[in-house]
Amino acid sequence: MKKLYFLMFFLFSLSTIAQSKKKEKEEHIRRSEMPENAIFLLESFKEKPFKRMSYFFETDGFKKSYEAKFKFNKKSYSIEFTKEGKLEDVEVIIKQNKVEKAVLNKIKTYLNTSFDAFKIEKIQQQYSNNGNEEEVIKKSLQQNTSPDYYEIVAQTRLNKKYQKFEFLFDAFGNLKVKREVATDNYDYLIF
Repeated sequence: MKKLYFLMFFLFSLSTIAQSKKKEKEEHIRRSEMPENAIFLLESFKEKPFKRMSYFFETDGFKKSYEAKFKFNKKSYSIEFTKEGKLEDVEVIIKQNKVEKAVLNKIKTYLNTSFDAFKIEKIQQQYSNNGNEEEVIKKSLQQNTSPDYYEIVAQTRLNKKYQKFEFLFDAFGNLKVKREVATDNYDYLIF
């Protein structure tokens, strides 16, 4: 019986470690390959001047989803859906100066105390599905609303080791999730 418990603990620990690395892969798809429910929801916003709408199938090793990406009011948006077409979240790429100063200071304090050096590569406001999909999208399209989360990708250095991480902070700057981003290392160039 002890061996069974040990085996279960070992497998659970192994799966937790495996999931802490993010290796995302996006594949460009046609609009017709998107889930019907996702297209229906996007169509409800057809009066909005979305520019350069493109569609993707995404996998990160264990989760599969669909994404619609577009520009609106000079900002890049990504709306993520489940395989069934249910809204997961909306992400908006922003600049550091668009994050409330106290929140950004708290995030930078965490990064400064956790790493020898860091460089923020990307910041996204994230609006999670709260049950009313249309309201989540409307909220994300407004320029002055607070997000549910900030997703930050940063290049870090700790003890001469360089790593890229994706961090998820709540609207107050508290760390919720930290995942290493797996990068492809090429020992050769492909021409």
